[in-house]
Amino acid sequence: MIDWLQQFFHRLTSVFRRKELDRDLDAELAAHLELAIEENLQRGLSPEDARRQALIRFGGTQQTIEQHRDARGLPGLEIFLQDLRYAVRALFKNPGFTIAVVITLALGIAVNATMFSLVSAFLLRRPVVHEPDRVVVVTSINPARGFLPDTNPVSAPNYFAWREANNVFSDISAADEYRTVSLTAAQGKPQALSSAAVSSNYFDVLGVAAHLGRTFFEGEDQPGRDHVVILSHELWQRRFGSDRSLIGGTIRLNRENYVVIGVMPASFRLLGFTPEVWTPLTLTVADRATSARKDHNLHVFARLKPGVTLEQARLEINNLARRSEQDFPETEKGWSAAVRTLPDFLVYNFGIRNGLALMMTAVGFVLMMACANVAGLLLARATGRQKELGIRIALGAGRLRIIRQLLTEGLLNALIGGGVALVLAYWGINFVAAKMTFNEAISAVPLTLDRNVLLFVLGVSVFSAVLCSLAPALRASRTDINTVLKDESRAASAGRSHSRLRTVLVTGEIALAMFLLIGTGLLIRGLYVVEHQKLGFQPEHLLTAGLTLDSARYQDAAQQTSFVRDITSRLQSIPGGGTVAVTSDLPATGPASVRVRIKGEPDLPANQARNTHDIVVSTDYFSAAEIPVLRGRTFTEMDSATSSPVVVVNQEFVHRHLRDQEPLGKQIRLNVTGPTPQWSQIVGVVANVKNYSEASEEDPEVYEPFLQRPVPSFSIMIRTKADPNALASDLRSAIEQADADLPLLHVMSMPAVIDLQKGGDVLFSRMLAIFALLALVFAAIGIYGLIAYSVGQRTHEIGIRVALGAGTKQVLRMVLLEGLKMTTIGAAIGLALAIPLPKVFAAMFTGLLFSEPRVYFIVPLAIIAVSMLATYIPARRAASVDPTIALRNS
Repeated sequence: MIDWLQQFFHRLTSVFRRKELDRDLDAELAAHLELAIEENLQRGLSPEDARRQALIRFGGTQQTIEQHRDARGLPGLEIFLQDLRYAVRALFKNPGFTIAVVITLALGIAVNATMFSLVSAFLLRRPVVHEPDRVVVVTSINPARGFLPDTNPVSAPNYFAWREANNVFSDISAADEYRTVSLTAAQGKPQALSSAAVSSNYFDVLGVAAHLGRTFFEGEDQPGRDHVVILSHELWQRRFGSDRSLIGGTIRLNRENYVVIGVMPASFRLLGFTPEVWTPLTLTVADRATSARKDHNLHVFARLKPGVTLEQARLEINNLARRSEQDFPETEKGWSAAVRTLPDFLVYNFGIRNGLALMMTAVGFVLMMACANVAGLLLARATGRQKELGIRIALGAGRLRIIRQLLTEGLLNALIGGGVALVLAYWGINFVAAKMTFNEAISAVPLTLDRNVLLFVLGVSVFSAVLCSLAPALRASRTDINTVLKDESRAASAGRSHSRLRTVLVTGEIALAMFLLIGTGLLIRGLYVVEHQKLGFQPEHLLTAGLTLDSARYQDAAQQTSFVRDITSRLQSIPGGGTVAVTSDLPATGPASVRVRIKGEPDLPANQARNTHDIVVSTDYFSAAEIPVLRGRTFTEMDSATSSPVVVVNQEFVHRHLRDQEPLGKQIRLNVTGPTPQWSQIVGVVANVKNYSEASEEDPEVYEPFLQRPVPSFSIMIRTKADPNALASDLRSAIEQADADLPLLHVMSMPAVIDLQKGGDVLFSRMLAIFALLALVFAAIGIYGLIAYSVGQRTHEIGIRVALGAGTKQVLRMVLLEGLKMTTIGAAIGLALAIPLPKVFAAMFTGLLFSEPRVYFIVPLAIIAVSMLATYIPARRAASVDPTIALRNS
């Protein structure tokens, strides 16, 4: 092996020392030749005969030199370098052609690289944990289905049971990932932080060490020892100025002192989870009780034992889940469990894979169209180079050498285009990153021109070189040297086969553009419909803010209710304000779903269980949100903790769960967090409100009075008379007067809340539209280039037609019909391919409607219009051909 490497290195260095080695070889050959001549002279030959005999004895000197070069170097590399030098000269010889090819490829590669940066950031970036494929996430599968039903958290009793009974995990931990805490500083206003409460072995299971300090010790998740905290690297830098002395110091969270024991590395980030602090997860005896089984709030992380496979872990957990269902049918009926590796779960749970697949498909089409345009340019250029290629073939160049030369030229063009694409992609990535700030989980993922993107650009550049150059190279290598060299005037006619191939390429471009434009039109139309639908309430002139009451001061329901009454009275006195309400979930922001039972109705099978969205609201909620009351009444101050439980339901609840029967007076029971649920009487029916601003279907909803079931985390709603943002400072002042240590979350108008939900769709739609327009431009350029080339090749023919009496309109019609024929064929192919798109999109994006027949009429008309416009310019040039000049030049 070492000898082979030494020999290879010696051959490689010989390639770059060719002149020096050739001089040595020439000197050595000359010395041997002189010795042979001297010997012949000594034998009595004349000087001329002595030299001739010496040369005969040595054979062909040039052949000897070539053999020696092959033996000492790497012939393939030397030929490639020769082709490369020739390609560089060709680039400078035709700068206009080179610029056109490079820009076309750069645009196609740049949009692919920009989109691939998203793939790299969201799908390919591995979590920075020890052996991530050996870490699994155990989740619950909700029988109610819905969005990603197999990613639901696990209840605390199941976590305890599965931790103790499993035989497949070396360790298992739990995390309550979505908490909020208040950070109170000695000076300044309190700040709300996203927090995760984790078991003491959480970081050990993941195999992650702290950047500073340490992680949790065993037992620090027990009451009395749980006032320790770990900071994220970003929070440590932003809030505490990277102060290393903070380790061992104290900060106040939720009015209590916590000792800072560590800071996590900047690289530690799990996709979709953005905690700024980690505190111990304290689970008590109450969390083992049967009543806690309805609370699914723990993400369970586990590490597989050595030798245990993922399938074995799934089988074990499924058996444990069935055991829980058998032992506790009241709460576990229909629930099951899923096990995924940590990388797979993070990507699947984030729900971005389908969107990125669609975007990459779109930009892939754009790249293919760019390559088709470049291939057309190369075919046209090959026609002009037929005499050159014919001479090279006549001088002994084989077909393979011609193909290799043209592929090398294409590779050089593509690599230069890739270099330009990197610059464009850098700007594109920064632009996309600046726009992807519509939620914390998205903005927490850094978009960079990383190694994956660089390798992708290199691979795409090589792929583009082959895709662009192979067909032209194969076609050019078949050059008939007899025809080319005997009669140069016939060379143009030899380009007809090239023209046919270009026609096929441009027709394919039109088909791809049609397919992409129809797909984009369907997606944009589907998103437009859901973004402009009626939500069931009036978001205008509505100011919102979030609050989370800490358990240190607001321990029980009475204290929480008293605080809400206090801030409600304060906010009602704000000048310019109106109705004030609080709610566990703002309208159209995705409230939680719970199981519901109806008194007197039999239980349904697990896969058909009744489920409803549950929202806790104050008395003036329906007035503040302007939700119409259809029947009965809403809540009053009399609906308190001491009165009989009541609820209000929406119209869809009556239709789906009560089968449009009389709802008033019926009793239902919600499987909600807290003590044993009670039967509640329906006292009113309100209009349907979308559970999410982009949901297309109506879902059952149940509203509970805040006075009967107060919650510590809620949102404030203020109906204003003017711009709601003008009252933001008054809102903050009122809350500060009520409790100076409570931070407000997300103070914004309700339209702004909805716009944040739509932010991703807006960016998605705009990028798709840009790609579709770029594809249309490429198709138009391809049509223009082909027709212009065809007109140039047929100038002699057109001159004869004009000389024989053809008028301007006839020539114009002839060229336009040529473009129309090609466009019609391509459009028909693209239209046929696009017919199944509504079903494909419906399967990929649930809840959106993609049935829009008008798109299938508008897009073909647009394609034909653009094609005719692109054809008209060369058609006008053809119509203005002077037959005298055309015939004389031919």
